[in-house]
Amino acid sequence: MYGIMLIVVLVLTGGVIAFIGDRLGSKVGKKKLSLFGMRPKHTSILVTIVTGILITTVTFGVLAIASENVRTALFGMEKLRKEMQATQEDLDEATVSLETMKQDLTFTKDEYDKSKKELEKSQSELEKAQSSAEELKRQQEQLQARNYQLLADNEQLIGNNSQLAQENSDLLADNDILTANNQSLKTDNASLEKLNSDLQEGIENIRERPIVYRVGELLASGIIKKTDSPGQIQHDLNQIVALANSKIVDRLGEEEAKNGVWIYPAEYEEAVKTLMHADRDMVVRLIVAANLVKGDAVLTDLELHPNRMVYQKDELVYQKVYDISVDGINTEYLIGDFLRNVNKTATSNGILPNPLTGAVGVISGNQIYSIDKALQNSSGNILVSAYAVQNTDILGPLRLNIVLHQEDDKNE
Repeated sequence: MYGIMLIVVLVLTGGVIAFIGDRLGSKVGKKKLSLFGMRPKHTSILVTIVTGILITTVTFGVLAIASENVRTALFGMEKLRKEMQATQEDLDEATVSLETMKQDLTFTKDEYDKSKKELEKSQSELEKAQSSAEELKRQQEQLQARNYQLLADNEQLIGNNSQLAQENSDLLADNDILTANNQSLKTDNASLEKLNSDLQEGIENIRERPIVYRVGELLASGIIKKTDSPGQIQHDLNQIVALANSKIVDRLGEEEAKNGVWIYPAEYEEAVKTLMHADRDMVVRLIVAANLVKGDAVLTDLELHPNRMVYQKDELVYQKVYDISVDGINTEYLIGDFLRNVNKTATSNGILPNPLTGAVGVISGNQIYSIDKALQNSSGNILVSAYAVQNTDILGPLRLNIVLHQEDDKNE
């Protein structure tokens, strides 16, 4: 629409200028005007030429004013051509780059497809490897379970007959050596026979030697006062050990008791540390750790117990009512039952029993005889009570005063 209007304006402008020029030429011709000393005819021709020049000039001027493209075509064509050439060169370079990129893209795509195939192949191989690993793991677990079972069975067999297994292993090893060299077999066999004879002789000697101390027997005991002095603690411990050694001498004599008490060094050091950090007096007991035959050292264990007062003097320990009216009742059984209950009660309250006998109290035979006599001369319900003779801590022994009291019918 803009171009059509521009053409219309140019046509009208050219027509107006031509009309004006024609009128001026006619007027100049009719009036025979002369310009620059020229003849009227030549002046008319000049006016016509000038009019044509004006038409062309005005036309270009209007086009240049009205359209930027016309201005560019008139005055910037060379620049435009250079820009078009540069643009074309850039386009050619871009085209080349595009082709290169397309080739690179095609190569990259091929490489990607190749890598993808290799990845898929690797994943497939990985899955197979994982499957194989899981299968191997399952088999390994089965083998391990079987191995544990075999180990358990083997340990059971070893536990049931370890000595026989050791002897069998020795015999198998000896048999291999003997197979390789018969002479060596005879020599080894003779050595084994001599060794067996020596062992048999040693076993016979051990059997002939009597057991002088039984495992669990109490050797000695004592109370170590609370202190943080290692020297004092070791001195007190050595006093208890010396007491144990003196008892061994009394039982075995100087010659047989020369080895004395043996305490594991680590256990001794641990006991010293425990006593140093104790917050109260401690009871120490030396207990025989293994059956002892004459001539051997007395292996002992150290027992440590926090000391405390269990019974005050004249404090009631235990009491029970017995019916003496039953015909044929055994008073010795009643006394034994009462003393067992006293022992059980005192032990539960904290007094340390003899590790071998389990007893905690001391009562004389005369006192038992007197109680038995009193029970035989009594009838009805008799309250039997046991009282502590003196203040007694956990070390004991608990000395008893037993009192009998006749219960009346109301108390029954």
